[in-house]
Amino acid sequence: MRLALALLLSLFSLAWALTPAGTVIRNQAEARVGGERYLSNVVETRVQALCVPSVTPDGTIPSPGQEAQAPAGGFAYLVYRVANLGNALFTLGLDYLDQDAGFRPEALRLFLDVNENGQPDPGEPTVASLDLAPGEAKRVGVEVRLPSPASGSYFFTLRATCADNQGVKRDEDNWARVRVGEGPVLQVFKEATPTAARPGEAVTFRLTLHNLGGEALGPIYLTDDLSGLPLVYVGGSARAPVGRVEFYDGSAWTPLEPASPRAIRLVLSGLARGGMAELSFQARVLEGTPPQTLRNLARAEGPGGPAEGAAEVTVLPLYQHHLGPQGNPRALPGGEGSADDRQAKEALEGTRVCFAHTLESAGSVAEAYALRVEGLPGGATAAFLTLSGTPLANPLPLNPGERADFLVCYGGFTAPFAARVVARGGAGDNATWDEITRVHPQGSLTLRKAVNPAGTVRPGDTLTYTLTLENAIGPMEVEVRDPLDPHLEFVSASHGGRLEGGKVVWRLTLPPGTTTLTLTARVKPSTPDDTRIRNGARLHAPLSPDPIPSNPVENPVWSAGLLLQKEVTPKEAQPGDLLTYTLRVANPAGAALEVRVEDTPDPRLAYVEGSATKGCQSPVPWPVEVRDGKLLFAPFTLPAQGTECLSYRMRLRPGPAGQIGNVAQALGLSANGAATASAQAQAVARLRPGVFEEKGLLLGRVFLDLDKDGLFSPGDIPLPRARLLLPGGLQVLTDAEGRYAFRDLPYGVYEVMLDPATAPFPPRPHPEALGEGYRHRVPVYGLAVSDFPLALDLSVKVRRSTTLRMGPLTVEKRVLEAEGARLVVLTLKAAEPLPEFRLTDPVPGGEDFVFEAEVLEGEKTLSYRLPPEAPFTDPEVRWRYP
Repeated sequence: MRLALALLLSLFSLAWALTPAGTVIRNQAEARVGGERYLSNVVETRVQALCVPSVTPDGTIPSPGQEAQAPAGGFAYLVYRVANLGNALFTLGLDYLDQDAGFRPEALRLFLDVNENGQPDPGEPTVASLDLAPGEAKRVGVEVRLPSPASGSYFFTLRATCADNQGVKRDEDNWARVRVGEGPVLQVFKEATPTAARPGEAVTFRLTLHNLGGEALGPIYLTDDLSGLPLVYVGGSARAPVGRVEFYDGSAWTPLEPASPRAIRLVLSGLARGGMAELSFQARVLEGTPPQTLRNLARAEGPGGPAEGAAEVTVLPLYQHHLGPQGNPRALPGGEGSADDRQAKEALEGTRVCFAHTLESAGSVAEAYALRVEGLPGGATAAFLTLSGTPLANPLPLNPGERADFLVCYGGFTAPFAARVVARGGAGDNATWDEITRVHPQGSLTLRKAVNPAGTVRPGDTLTYTLTLENAIGPMEVEVRDPLDPHLEFVSASHGGRLEGGKVVWRLTLPPGTTTLTLTARVKPSTPDDTRIRNGARLHAPLSPDPIPSNPVENPVWSAGLLLQKEVTPKEAQPGDLLTYTLRVANPAGAALEVRVEDTPDPRLAYVEGSATKGCQSPVPWPVEVRDGKLLFAPFTLPAQGTECLSYRMRLRPGPAGQIGNVAQALGLSANGAATASAQAQAVARLRPGVFEEKGLLLGRVFLDLDKDGLFSPGDIPLPRARLLLPGGLQVLTDAEGRYAFRDLPYGVYEVMLDPATAPFPPRPHPEALGEGYRHRVPVYGLAVSDFPLALDLSVKVRRSTTLRMGPLTVEKRVLEAEGARLVVLTLKAAEPLPEFRLTDPVPGGEDFVFEAEVLEGEKTLSYRLPPEAPFTDPEVRWRYP
């Protein structure tokens, strides 16, 4: 923990030291709310001058950083490197501390080692201070003259001092030893330039070997071992003015440079007294190396050795990250900001669109990256999600070398736009781009669902589901998933649909236009009554991460219908008598029903107000509503396997003799919407006729009302062969003059209906009309007349019009066409009476139309239907003159 804290403080101090004094650091916070950008006030920090003196090699008295040897009365030399690691120009004062362990020197001098050979040379001055710029370093030599006689050792440390606003700074733990003796003494001096580097940057190491004793004979090896350090040798960078450079490839030393040497050394045959040799090379800090201080040790072996020298390199934090499409955060091959850094999609209005991205931490320290989206149009939203759809942590923490995949999902947009997705870290912003190139309107891609049969079904029934896909966009790969209800068994599916884990799945290329899929399933026989089978499908398309749902469809399940019995007493009656009707309703199913009973009495029956009761054992009064000639009993709950009774009385009205029918039906509705009905139950009584038997006659005409007055008048066109029906199934056809008649009708109110298929013209308003006008409600008590005036709309075309004039007679023939049917209209105008008149209009391939009259007077309009393929002809007429 202490080591980590010391390293952190060292890096922090170094970071400040590398920032030039007087630099102003400005900081401003930024926030984005609802697509708007807000800035805080600006905070400024001015970097102060920081003094950091450095003297190497370091050493202590028990473990000196360098040693020198000389005979009594001789000279010994020490070499130091003095550097300014601060951020401004400083004057470093130089002095020393010493301690004798046998002798004290006769003289001691500090000199500037300009040529860095470790020896005082002409022109190299004595120094007591150095003016050094930030990062600048100089060599300082120490000349020690030994007394004579002398024995033992002498310890010395060079001290550098400077002052800043924080006080006086010193570097004084640089102890060296000078001993009395003969023979060579090797000294290794090592330095790194620069002393701080980031991963991927190169550092130059310079090794200087001095012989501070007598002449060294025999081989000397100056070795720098890089193994175990996150440093890799830069090929071709080794330099040595004298000696031979060799490389270690992991198995042997060789003068040939391998691809990745683990160590490098300088081989010397010897080194004279005061001699010097150098070896320099470059090494690159490995990518991903975390912040730390690297200590690189060089070792000299041979006569006068061993000796070691070390240099430290501070690995600075590397802040670097990349953001791009999923799996390609560096947007290769084009790189950052290229087309490979952009993603584009089409979208469907009203749905989300998601883009997948990858954020890579390519630096050497853990960071938390702040994510944001820029360029959103008004009303649009953006959300950061994991690939599984959960909210993403923001800021997003990553360790060095770690990657994170995530989604940016957009919603609320109505038009194309381009958004910039930004990740901010220690290296600043890195961005990628998402673009919506086209927004298809809502409804461009839809899924509808229908089921046949609809409504209530029984166990064992087969259901056919129809899925209709509408695609107004273009061909696309889609998947349709239709989960089956647990109460359904899969039977088959069109278009290669398969059952997969309880779902029917279609995978297909969806063409433009309409595509229809079908699914057939069977209701399981074990399905209980009042079960609701729900079914809905989902369309998965590339335009949206959210499936497009279909409308849901439902089928209630019910196994058995209601049972209904009906009885009447007495079985025979005459007008004025009371009839008592009894209904018995049974529910054989396994769930309760809400039951409604509807009774349709004969028109000759009148309900006795307040006579209805409910209950088989202890009847109670029960409400009944009389509406449109029907009795509607108030609903009641009928339990499973239960039975209920309804009773009521009707009074016989005068009318024709015969059977009096009374039809009832029960309708049940379960709690879950299952509908069931009983068969119709009928009770028949017989009416004994009274003194008079009343019968009615219903007459009318069907015609094209050209003058729009609602009455058949000259110029209007009768419609022949139009079919009219009464509720009991009785039907008639109109004649050539559009007339119809229903005879011998019992008194009452009738609904007479005109068949639209035989009269393809819209009805005009009529006081007796119901609904669209093809039905009339007519009271028939004697003679009743109900005409059907029809409109001649724009869809009717006149295919031919011919006028024939023969003496006092004018015949106008027109052929009308409407909805594929053709109608011939003949208008006869006689200027004088024409006896024994006969008109024949030939119909090739069919029956000729013939009209006869004893005397034709005035104007008369006739019509008949013409077969579709019959040709046009002219009519023939004849009459007799008196």
